[in-house]
Amino acid sequence: MSLAPFSPAPARIGGETRRMRLVLVAALVGIAAAALAYAVSPEVRHAVGHAAHAVKHSVSNFFDNDERHRRDDRAKRERKGSGAHKSRSGSGARAAPARPTAHSARGSMSRAPT
Repeated sequence: MSLAPFSPAPARIGGETRRMRLVLVAALVGIAAAALAYAVSPEVRHAVGHAAHAVKHSVSNFFDNDERHRRDDRAKRERKGSGAHKSRSGSGARAAPARPTAHSARGSMSRAPT
């Protein structure tokens, strides 16, 4: 005996097929909207370019064994406590740059395209 007060409605034969069609139509509309936004908007293309660059950089860093070994060796040397490279404050934090870098001086993406 079921714990629910009502029995479930009988399944319709065409219900699953209709639901599958609706899912496919919704997915196609979403893909088409994304493609249209990419084609029309230079800001979207710019952001996609930044994202692709970041992913490429992350993937290449992940698979670059030589850099990983260099990083591990650097970490081992720093843990040994060579006093020559410690900061004056003793906290291990790096000092902020005296002037803004070229990357931070470019501005944000919220500006109007030129």
